[in-house]
Amino acid sequence: MQASASLTSTEVRRELRRKSLHLPGLLVPFAFQSMPRVSTVVLGLVCMLYYTAELRRISQKPALPFIGYLSEHLTRSPHMDLAPIFLAVGLGTASHFLPLRAAFAGALLACLCDGFAALIGMTYGKHRIFFLKKTYLGTLAFLVTAILALIPILGLQGALITAAITSLIEALSIEGVDNLLLPILGGLVARHFL
Repeated sequence: MQASASLTSTEVRRELRRKSLHLPGLLVPFAFQSMPRVSTVVLGLVCMLYYTAELRRISQKPALPFIGYLSEHLTRSPHMDLAPIFLAVGLGTASHFLPLRAAFAGALLACLCDGFAALIGMTYGKHRIFFLKKTYLGTLAFLVTAILALIPILGLQGALITAAITSLIEALSIEGVDNLLLPILGGLVARHFL
């Protein structure tokens, strides 16, 4: 199946800015390791502020400073975008319940590999996976990036298995839900190879 109309460079740059905001999520497992309660409160406050900003955006009220700007300028949809909240909850859950290295593996999958997959899929992907917005090339980019990112943590066998399983999760999840599933399920799979 062919992907729909090609994206403009403006749309790709916008997605690059969106995905770059995920990179600080790589610090969440380390923050939870040293300050679990503070980290939980901070993630909760960020989620509440973002949700409030999204409500204001949808109801066309004036934006909140900074987070409202991000909500207005980087969202992909006129509807409520819960993907950042899913990411915060996924990272927080994985960091709270999993060992540090497993939580970090999940964070790499959600914050780095997913972003790389989105950019490659949006820019070069031509064929969509069934009826989903994901492309085969984007999924392949996720797989390769995940293997490379996870080898230092899990070894070759662990990286291959974890990357394969999470590539399926990423490819088949609906928009935004992969932000919740990748840190948790990726971390759970990674834990078996530590």
